[in-house]
Amino acid sequence: MKYDVIVIGGGLSAIMCGIALATNGKQVALMVKGQSKLNFNSGSIDLLGFDEQGNEVERPLDAVETLSAKHPYSKMGAANVAHNAAMAPVILSAAGLHFGDDTYINSNHYRMTPLGLLRPTWLSLDDYVTSNSRTSLPWSKVALVNLQGFLDFPAHFVGEAFTRMGVECYMCDIKLGAIEKITNNQQVIRSTAVAKLMQNDGVLGEMVRKIRSEVGDAEVAVLPAVFGLDGDDTALRIAHQLKVPVRFVPTLPPSVTGTMLLSKLRKLFIRNGGTFLLGSMVKNGKIKDNRVISVEAKNFPDQDIVADQFVLATGSFMNGGLVSSNQGITEPIFNLDIDFKGASGEWTKEKLFDAQPYMEFGVATDAEFHAIKDGQPLENLYAIGSILSGHNSLKLADDTGVAVMTALQVARQIGV
Repeated sequence: MKYDVIVIGGGLSAIMCGIALATNGKQVALMVKGQSKLNFNSGSIDLLGFDEQGNEVERPLDAVETLSAKHPYSKMGAANVAHNAAMAPVILSAAGLHFGDDTYINSNHYRMTPLGLLRPTWLSLDDYVTSNSRTSLPWSKVALVNLQGFLDFPAHFVGEAFTRMGVECYMCDIKLGAIEKITNNQQVIRSTAVAKLMQNDGVLGEMVRKIRSEVGDAEVAVLPAVFGLDGDDTALRIAHQLKVPVRFVPTLPPSVTGTMLLSKLRKLFIRNGGTFLLGSMVKNGKIKDNRVISVEAKNFPDQDIVADQFVLATGSFMNGGLVSSNQGITEPIFNLDIDFKGASGEWTKEKLFDAQPYMEFGVATDAEFHAIKDGQPLENLYAIGSILSGHNSLKLADDTGVAVMTALQVARQIGV
């Protein structure tokens, strides 16, 4: 098999890079091992929520210039971050994912989490609960829908958050026979299971009728984000039938929102001519004269998969892109150089919520994100996304931003 570009990975970074390359006419294949952490996404993209001193960021594109030289944004430069930040919403919109009116504005806003907290973010899907202020919301009275038996949406936390911010919150406690039937069988019902139930017109209709009878004079109805599993228009139908605006709050993961994002991005990649090689666990790569010649996958035995360019987007420790042992940190496919410090006992700190040193470990790259092996950049292998070193994605709230920005940056470099 021969392609222009092989992207190893199936998460947000891999698929955004693949879409950009395929749109530019490249023959691209994504080698996808399994599930992506995109399934845990809550409907937002965090460009940069906090600076390296822990201060909240209001204007992320301006704050990029304050980051240390090792951060991926600093490697590509503020101008390139701004360029890619303008391109990202265009690609997302082409996939049918719309992120509100502030798409091109250099300004963060706040999104509501499943626990009722407001967190700074850059882009949020239309119809999700967001605010321009940490202490207030744009309504005075809301109807909050609680689906009895569904435990992945802690409605009481969300309700307390509304009340704390001066919003009168009326709880609509909705009992649905379909959910009750599952919980009576002592099964734990997850968000995706509820979303599948909501694809049944009878179940959806029952829910809408019960909400409509209780919504009263609320300005908006707030529901858990368990609709549109296959990217359909269920959310719009609910708003139309209720005759009041509808907003959503993400549930605890796994997330219907994340599954929907992944589904729509995959469909766009395929429409643009991309190829998915699903279940492709890449075992190793052949390197000659400082170039990757081919890779070998577990489900394609004795067959070399050849490309002109390769992009590594296998993620960090959680996804197996990085592997730790007492001897050090390794990248298992190409045995690339890793940026890490100290012995294994120094990789973590005692307090859970401290900035953990291992969060900044990752594959070493040059300024153009060529992966480095034995001290030399490989000419046709790039690394993108959370496998990169140089930043703590939890403390900076930049994980999805780094994924998207580095993906588009490398796609631009390959596409030239």
